[in-house]
Amino acid sequence: MSRPATIFTGLLVSGAILYHFRTELSSDIRTVRSQLSDVQNRLSGSVPGNKISGVLTSHPTASILEKPKELLEESATYIQGRVVPSVKDTWNSHLIDLAQNVNELDADKIQKLAKEAKEKWL
Repeated sequence: MSRPATIFTGLLVSGAILYHFRTELSSDIRTVRSQLSDVQNRLSGSVPGNKISGVLTSHPTASILEKPKELLEESATYIQGRVVPSVKDTWNSHLIDLAQNVNELDADKIQKLAKEAKEKWL
């Protein structure tokens, strides 16, 4: 498989994996939020005076659970700022190398090598 096809396939597979993880993460976050709200409802109903109301939301991990969109946006910004330019530069350098190799191609030499290989292997 040629390098551009390999790079394209790699990008396609990594995009599919990232999409899968993103959907899995969002469903896990929804599950955790629903479990937290159920626990908070049970605790607020069992403790007199409703002293538990802010305990679960003030927990350090609660702020992380409330900001999945911000985390995804930060990841997208990082990918656009760092990964995409790097992949673009690599892609461009591969295309330039390919174009140079095509320009320097010697058809007679390749025919001679092909005949030698054919005679050797067949």
